[in-house]
Amino acid sequence: MSYVRVKRFLDILGALFGLVILSPLIAIISLLVLIFHGAPVIFVQERATQHARVFHLRKFRTMRQVDPQRGLVTDEDRLTGFGRLLRSTSLDELPSLWNVLIGDMSLIGPRPLTTDYLQLYTPEQARRHEVRGGLSGLCQVSGRNELPWDEKFDLDIQYVDTMSFTLDLKILLKTFTAVISRRGVTTENEVTATSYGGSLRSDRVVFRQDAASRDKVSWTVETKSGQRVGRCAMLKTGERSQMIGFHPEPAVDEETQREHQALYPEILTLLLNRVRSSDADYAVCSTSPVGTDTEQLYLRAGFHRLTADLVPTVLPIAELISDRETFMYHVLHDENNDITEMRLAS
Repeated sequence: MSYVRVKRFLDILGALFGLVILSPLIAIISLLVLIFHGAPVIFVQERATQHARVFHLRKFRTMRQVDPQRGLVTDEDRLTGFGRLLRSTSLDELPSLWNVLIGDMSLIGPRPLTTDYLQLYTPEQARRHEVRGGLSGLCQVSGRNELPWDEKFDLDIQYVDTMSFTLDLKILLKTFTAVISRRGVTTENEVTATSYGGSLRSDRVVFRQDAASRDKVSWTVETKSGQRVGRCAMLKTGERSQMIGFHPEPAVDEETQREHQALYPEILTLLLNRVRSSDADYAVCSTSPVGTDTEQLYLRAGFHRLTADLVPTVLPIAELISDRETFMYHVLHDENNDITEMRLAS
């Protein structure tokens, strides 16, 4: 008998045991969630599991409902002390035992993520969906949200390639240690985990961060051999947009210039992935004067010229707008998805 069948049997057994034994605790938490957060008690969200099949993940709500009149807009505003406790102890995951029981998930496996990430995976990262998503996994016992996304996915693929009863047992035992230590629930100074905007890895260039503040980050971009190619920057210009800039470094000769120009599309892609991970909907850039090589680079990357009717939405900070400048914008998410709702944490 293959381990896949044994694993499914153990999942059913474990989920049933957990739901029965922990039913008094689940009932108490349900009542407390109702008191602290109101109805509904259960947070339901679409996630992707084995073969990228979409299912409805169930967790306890850890946040109040969005209510601008009460100042409950951001995750930080909405997260309660009780919700923080549920997250740090992973008790908010208890309703997911139902997902394990009905076959959406496994007790152990790569964590199922939101469906908007499906189009952002590299072919190798997409292999994480060769097995059922899990309540806990190799990534969760190796740093949880303290790890960069690319490293998390490396661990997911490592699990897919080495899945066994022994490994699952080790992960299960380490899960209790990780939960007790409460480490890695979120990244430093963040209420929720940083979003995945696409892979930040490259075989050809390196982004070296120069400076960072709450609203602005800048990088020096170099080749793997250490040659400077240019500088990139990202400036927050509203809740939904980030102003970006890519400034190529003058090359010492024409051959080097051609080599650097061949890197520009990849650099721009890596910059956009960083913007997307900030949960912005739009990346905006200045391309003045019109007709420069830079403008053509942005056009090939899927940017559009910013028209006056879109300025209030895409570039709401009026002082950034100049009659002498031409702006372009890039839509970072599928416009058919409500990314704001997608990103609201449970």
